[in-house]
Amino acid sequence: MKGSVSTIRKYTTGPLNNLTEKDKIVSKDIVVNSLNQNQHKKARVTIKVYALNGKKKLIHHVSFIVKPHASTYNSFFVGNAKQYEVQFITNQSKVQFASFGISPKDHFVAAHRVINSELTRII
Repeated sequence: MKGSVSTIRKYTTGPLNNLTEKDKIVSKDIVVNSLNQNQHKKARVTIKVYALNGKKKLIHHVSFIVKPHASTYNSFFVGNAKQYEVQFITNQSKVQFASFGISPKDHFVAAHRVINSELTRII
């Protein structure tokens, strides 16, 4: 069979705890980066953010196109989530992702920095 078939690839940050020991929110927002390393093909990307406050609940869901050799970023509010998970779905193999937590005082949260090599592939 000729031609290439796109394979859907899914990744997750896994569960990220969003409360301190004193029940203060760690990250109020997250910034998610998508980088298409392919020189010629656009990539379809879907990002899903789940609150994990006992039951898993979808709180953000966006889909978009990343042009060849380009990047995008999205911001999402997670300030009501005691725990959260970010899932990344793409139809291209050369797309990389990262997720960064932003504190209530607008600082990066080191514990909520998840780069591409740290993501878990969902089969």
